[in-house]
Amino acid sequence: MAGVARGGLRLIGEEIMTDVKASRPGAGVPRDTGALASTGEVTQPEPEVVELSFGGVAAEGGKDVGYALIQHENLEFHHALGEARYLVRGLERWKPDGSAAIKAIEENADAAVKAASK
Repeated sequence: MAGVARGGLRLIGEEIMTDVKASRPGAGVPRDTGALASTGEVTQPEPEVVELSFGGVAAEGGKDVGYALIQHENLEFHHALGEARYLVRGLERWKPDGSAAIKAIEENADAAVKAASK
């Protein structure tokens, strides 16, 4: 069961990242050239930890100058596509009751319980 929960945590992170990368007016990662959006990644450095991040050298023409952080934190920027605080807003938009990941975890947990009871 622990493996199912750990994999599910990663799935939730991937769902949130998919939403954030789907830039649209007023939501998601700010998009001009697509360089910033291309740096979005989900990692799982520990079984109980999932990290969502943007940035790195691809974000600003090969130089990591904190571009992702500037775009995230500056509320004065107005973007045709995307929004400031894009990762925070993605987390706020995610709802467990509408999550395919949560449904998959529940189904796998039910199957694991049935298999273990045989």
